Amino acid sequence: MEASTKPRMADGHGHPHGGHAHPHGGHGGGHPHAAGHPHGAGHPHAGGHPHAAGHPHGGGHAHGGLRDHPSSAPRPVDAFLVPAGRDPLTEAFAGREFAPPWRGSTPIDPAEAEAVLAEVFGTPRDEPAIAYVHVPYCQNRCLFCGFFQNVWRPEVAEAFVDDVVAEMADRGRTPLVSSAPIAAVYIGGGTPTGLSAAALARLVEGLRRHLPLAEDCEITLEGRAYDFGLSKAVAALGAGVNRISLGVQSFDTTIRRRLGRKLANEELRAAIAELVGLGKARIVCDLIYGLPGQTEETWARDIDTVAELGLDGVTLYALNIWRGGPLSRAIEAGKLPPASPIARQAQAFAAGIERLRGHGWLQVSQSHLVRSSRERNVYNAGIKRGMPCLPFGPGAGGQAHGVRWRNVIEIERRHAMQAEGRLPVEGLSRMPARYAAQAAITSGLERGAVDIGAVERLQPGFAAAAAPLLRNWTDAGLVAPDGDSVRTTTAGAFWITNLTSGLYAALDRAGQPSTPSKEHRMTDTALAAPAPAASPDQLAAQLAQNPDGILEVLARQHGVSTLEATRMLPAANCTFAPADTFADVMGELTSWGPMQFIVHTPSIVLECQGPVPPGEFGRGYFNLHGDSPIGGHIKADRCTAIAFVRRPFMGRESCSIQFFDQDGEAMFKIFVRRMPDRSMDPEQVEKFEAMRVRLAG
Repeated sequence: MEASTKPRMADGHGHPHGGHAHPHGGHGGGHPHAAGHPHGAGHPHAGGHPHAAGHPHGGGHAHGGLRDHPSSAPRPVDAFLVPAGRDPLTEAFAGREFAPPWRGSTPIDPAEAEAVLAEVFGTPRDEPAIAYVHVPYCQNRCLFCGFFQNVWRPEVAEAFVDDVVAEMADRGRTPLVSSAPIAAVYIGGGTPTGLSAAALARLVEGLRRHLPLAEDCEITLEGRAYDFGLSKAVAALGAGVNRISLGVQSFDTTIRRRLGRKLANEELRAAIAELVGLGKARIVCDLIYGLPGQTEETWARDIDTVAELGLDGVTLYALNIWRGGPLSRAIEAGKLPPASPIARQAQAFAAGIERLRGHGWLQVSQSHLVRSSRERNVYNAGIKRGMPCLPFGPGAGGQAHGVRWRNVIEIERRHAMQAEGRLPVEGLSRMPARYAAQAAITSGLERGAVDIGAVERLQPGFAAAAAPLLRNWTDAGLVAPDGDSVRTTTAGAFWITNLTSGLYAALDRAGQPSTPSKEHRMTDTALAAPAPAASPDQLAAQLAQNPDGILEVLARQHGVSTLEATRMLPAANCTFAPADTFADVMGELTSWGPMQFIVHTPSIVLECQGPVPPGEFGRGYFNLHGDSPIGGHIKADRCTAIAFVRRPFMGRESCSIQFFDQDGEAMFKIFVRRMPDRSMDPEQVEKFEAMRVRLAG
């Protein structure tokens, strides 16, 4: 049940590509093909699990269920420099980043979706692919999981397998699928092992019959030991499965019961020993560090147990907690002890790596370790390299020929679209032009070494832009030079998503024109006349002395974006919250009373005062509706940074919450209202400060 090498997303802190998630997530808890994968919030190709909607190939993560999780705000290279004197493992950064390799993708108009997909499926591949099959059902919801979709009911098995096998047969005839071998298949969820033995066998036989699998194709079945058993294992292995990935999370009975896992330590060990004893497949598992109640001793025992049981591989994930999710609520209510802070997670990661190495294991990626070369981890490695991924099943997501998409995860809606002769697909987007460079960075860091020269060839100017970072990270103990490459240390491996974001920032800088474009310069309005060009350093010095002024105008004058100018404000005047708090911020503002809503473009400064109305996500927008003069539809997925700004403006103190888009410009700003005497509303100021401290620190 591994699919990546980053944190597993549960309900609250951080993101899978935020620290250590699912093998296909990044650092989270979900499959890279699901909605909510670690490198996202699910699996990149799935819809709930690392391999579900939320998974990179699912309907939430990169391609699935949680839908399109916003990435961390693009920031300048300097934002990723590590201050001198910090411990590299536990203190290098304040928190984890989220930087998926598909960052910068642009949505495709739904009206064009079928034509685009027809072209994608009608175009042959000239390289191997991987495939993801999503099973969007679970027998129960585990407390740490942010990807739960549907409760498993035995009576749905036959219809589900019929549906997915028919999908394989149909798409298997297209040039995209049939033109070149498939190197690996990942059957994820959800909990695929909840299927009956006959259903599992029929599903695997279907993919072998209809898909052009390579002779040595790795076929992974993800699941849990509970209700798996030898009969199901034998059926799956007999049909062609040659790798089983189990979501163990912890072997400690007390911790497992708190999380909603059903098997006790002894039962779990016995079940795994039986699977290993069959000798017919590679058996791997996931472990999570940072769990409530987990100690150094219980973590060490988990690591030792992996080595003792004869498993072929293990992926170590950092716990991520979904704000407002079941685990988060249980901790807040005092029903569970708190999860480990990030410094203790870092120590647990390093201790786990060192202990497994002591057992003779080899670290082959950021969080995946193997007993021997028998364990190849083909699918997960392919995801990081940006191989084409072919999705099958509700909630699965994939990408090929520069286009990403996800299968509709809602079963009834999927069937209705099929009945109407429509493809049950949504969320299409085009990969960024520099996707190959981003994938080279992501996969290189995942393997432990980035070839700087290779990235430079894909994005000229990258090496020079990244040089200050690499010198700083070398001094800080995060990386070490190795010829034309840089290798991550154990500390660097823990902070992999931050290093990824930093190198993406270098790509941003390398891709910028040497002089600001006309569009970039026109970030002011007629409020001020152009001034002679000045340097960003001069602006930073100016704002340090006097943080007043129209930031759009100052940004234009100094050749930076409004976001970059805002980040130059003194720390006392500005702090940032993650973009994924967008809905939380907007929801909380509905109770504050009338506020000032401002949209500032090169052509207009539009102001409207009224209460912030409730909003909800739908049709790709965050839709504001209610009894207020403020209303409209916001592309929340373009929000990459939220700033809490308290500074003098036109000589008067002001408090505002500012939302920035992927271009570094302000989408809109919401100001604390002024009283008749022009002072700020004291109740709103108090709420502003409380939210700022809670979300932005």
